[in-house]
Amino acid sequence: MSPYHRIPAPTPAARRAPRGFTLLELLVVLLIGGILSFYAMGQIANVGEVNAQGFADQLASELRFAQKAAVAQRRSVYVNVTAASNHLYACLDAAVPCLHPLAQPSGGVLDVTGPASVVLTSTVTQFSFNSFGSPSTNAAIRLVATASSGQRYTVTVQADTGYVQRS
Repeated sequence: MSPYHRIPAPTPAARRAPRGFTLLELLVVLLIGGILSFYAMGQIANVGEVNAQGFADQLASELRFAQKAAVAQRRSVYVNVTAASNHLYACLDAAVPCLHPLAQPSGGVLDVTGPASVVLTSTVTQFSFNSFGSPSTNAAIRLVATASSGQRYTVTVQADTGYVQRS
C-alpha cells in the first residue's frame, strides 16, 4: 500500500447536514427556561428584603466608621437617628440639626437614608462615641430595618465596648 492511498469519499447520507432541533431538544430547553424564570420571579419578590438587608449593612458600616473616627480624632462623634425618615447621620457636635458633619474619606458627609419600602426603628435618637469608641448610653443601642414582608435586620451597638454587630 502506498503512502498516498485515497480516502473514500463520504456517502450521500453522511454529507447531509442537520436541518434543525429535535422535538426533545426543544422541550428540554423550554423546561430549563421555565425553571429559571420561576426562580427569578421568586428573587424579584424579595426586593424589599434585599433593600432592608442592604440598608442594615449600610447602617452598620456608617456606625463603625463613626466609632473609628471618634477614636482617630480623639473626640466625641455624635450619631443622630431620625427613624421617621429612615435617616442616620454623624456630627462632630451635639446640635440638631448638625452644624459640623463628619466627613467621609471619599468626600461628602456621613449621612445615610434608607429606601421608602424599609421602616427604621431605633432605641435612641442621638448618642455619641467617645474618644475610646464607647457609646454614651448604658444600654445596648438597637437599630432595626424592617422590610415590607416583616423581615427584620438588626444593628446593635454594645453598651460597654461600642462593638457594632449586624444580625
